[in-house]
Amino acid sequence: MPLSNANQAASDLARFKAMRSEVRQLLDEEIGRSGLPTPIQEAIRYGSTEPQASRWRALLVLEVGRALGVQSQSLLGAAVSVEALHCATLCIDDLPSMDDALNRRGLPAMHRRFNEAMAIQASLWLLGASRTLLANAAAASGIPAETIAGLSALQQRTENELQLGQFMDLMGSLGKTEVDVERVARLKCGRMFALAAQVPAWLCAPGKNTTDFARALNEFGEELGLAYQIRDDLQDVEEDDTSPNWSLTESAGRPTSVAKHGRSQAESRVGQCLESAIASLAPLGAAGIDCRPIEQIARVIFQRER
Repeated sequence: MPLSNANQAASDLARFKAMRSEVRQLLDEEIGRSGLPTPIQEAIRYGSTEPQASRWRALLVLEVGRALGVQSQSLLGAAVSVEALHCATLCIDDLPSMDDALNRRGLPAMHRRFNEAMAIQASLWLLGASRTLLANAAAASGIPAETIAGLSALQQRTENELQLGQFMDLMGSLGKTEVDVERVARLKCGRMFALAAQVPAWLCAPGKNTTDFARALNEFGEELGLAYQIRDDLQDVEEDDTSPNWSLTESAGRPTSVAKHGRSQAESRVGQCLESAIASLAPLGAAGIDCRPIEQIARVIFQRER
């Protein structure tokens, strides 16, 4: 790697580390202001701020917003909103009645560390906090009331699509129906990345071509999220190959692109989706937006371990 590229990579990683810290701190402060009993706060922190986490979705909000010139006050709140929503889905998805996960982010899944009731309580709080944080971010940005309403509707649609994706995944895992594995991946993972990518476009000052920006960033995020999910499934399979009990591993019985199409085709699909994501940014470039920071975080996501 040329020295200039190495220096840029080091600078990017240092900036991402600082951004993760900001996201974690604001979310931790929100939890502290909740007034909930200490045991519930501990469970919420366990599922959101304590583990070492990539927080890629929150970082995507911040990097896209920086490229679009969104003011930092509203942008950080929006990033934490997306992170809270993501963490809420993980608490629920890991439950025994759902994915029955053993671990999450290198630690026992929340229901195994606490119990199922606490995992549900934590998820409910994080979901509500996500809505409040995004509403506050929208209000702070000074965008028109109709835009705020549209942003709220976008968040609700995203929640609905995440729920549909989990339902389809569950039905496929139980053998109840044949599922479109790519559609499931787009719903479960692609929609979260799409929300993260396009939220900053909604927070732009009036006068910018936010509709076209949001449309392009929606496609960018969905393709990026699809690539991320397939890559995640590939890594699960690699880990499962060395597991002493395959029936308890992440990929056992789950309908995934790897299970349906094989590793080689899945690996090729990751590259295709990543390049498609980058190409979808063309309307922003045509409008004079410097897309290099957005492209860079997309590529860094796939250079780093999850």
